[in-house]
Amino acid sequence: MNTPKDFFTELFDLSFKSFITPKIIKLLYIIAIIASSIEGLIMLVNGVNLMNELPFYGFLFVILAFLIPLLGIIFSRVILETIIVFFNIEKNTAEIAKNKEKEANVEDSGLV
Repeated sequence: MNTPKDFFTELFDLSFKSFITPKIIKLLYIIAIIASSIEGLIMLVNGVNLMNELPFYGFLFVILAFLIPLLGIIFSRVILETIIVFFNIEKNTAEIAKNKEKEANVEDSGLV
């Protein structure tokens, strides 16, 4: 695990040689889950309060209080997984480029 000093060094690295997003992606997902849960709780409370005045809309809010946060969590998970896929593509592409460079150096040195 990186020390806080390393994290802040990477955070303010203007050359973008290292990425912090893969290191904080779990935190971002936890924040998304908490935000969706709070949203659902607020919708549930509003739905229950609305039941006395407009029963249909109150019932609709109660149903949506479970559905919308679930969809929010699914959507945030898909987006965060897509971001991680992009970072994995970058890592694999860099590894392929490094291997091609090694092959080119071997061919240039006449060892093949």
